[in-house]
Amino acid sequence: MSPNAVTDLSALATGDLRGLLTSCRGRTELSQEKVAEMVGVSGRHYGDFERGNVHRPSRLLLDRVARVLKMSEAEERSMYEIVFDGPGV
Repeated sequence: MSPNAVTDLSALATGDLRGLLTSCRGRTELSQEKVAEMVGVSGRHYGDFERGNVHRPSRLLLDRVARVLKMSEAEERSMYEIVFDGPGV
């Protein structure tokens, strides 16, 4: 497995945004607060995003999150699919 691979593959398979982000965050050993700081948003906003409580987040936010969490192409693609093609979106 590559160093950039999600350790919880079910997060990719089930469309679980929170699982995907927390798995990537755990791999990078970053707290929600540190990710928020590096992405350029408040800790509250990032926490809401990670829980799926941000309706239609910007592509800029997604790009920054992918970069900070060092997501693989598959992880980044999955995040975009979950956010823009998921249920209720």
